[in-house]
This record gives sequence, structure tokens and C-alpha cells, in this order.
Amino acid sequence: MIPYNSAMRRNPSFVLLLLVLSSQMTGCNAVAPHRAGGALGGDGWQACEAERPKVCTMIYDPVCARRDNGEVADYASPCNACADVTVTGWHPETCEE
Repeated sequence: MIPYNSAMRRNPSFVLLLLVLSSQMTGCNAVAPHRAGGALGGDGWQACEAERPKVCTMIYDPVCARRDNGEVADYASPCNACADVTVTGWHPETCEE
């Protein structure tokens, strides 16, 4: 743990940065390691983990996601796709038109 010192009291944005970085390292870790997840039925589809991410990095790595109603939609990353509770799984490329 990082000690809270006088430099941090003078610079609250530093504390905010630490909080954001620590939440990103833990919040999306279950899904973010790219191509994580279990098989959803072949053709490269991956299932979203039971624990949904609350914070995702801004890394653009587009995927095609399948929602529970059967629709598909593009998302910026696997983490962003699985953060949507209606998404059941994702594919590592954008959706075909």
C-alpha cells in the first residue's frame, strides 16, 4: 500500500490517478486479458465471465458481441462487450454486415 503523505494532500489528482489505476488493474482483469473466457459454441465465440467488469481500459480492440435476444453488435473491446449485462459472448472480430 502507498502511504498517504503531504505530497498527496497537495495534489488530489494524484490520489485520483492511483484510484483509477488500481480499479483498472482489478476491475477488468477477469475479462480483459484478451481472448479470455470459455467457448460459446465454436467459430471463435467466447463466453463472458459470470463476474462482469465495472471498469475497462480504453484500448480499442473491436469485437462482435451476441446479446441474449440473439442480436449482434460491435463493441470497442471484449471488456466493454462483457460489461453489458445483455451480452452472452463475443467474437474477436467486428460483426459482418
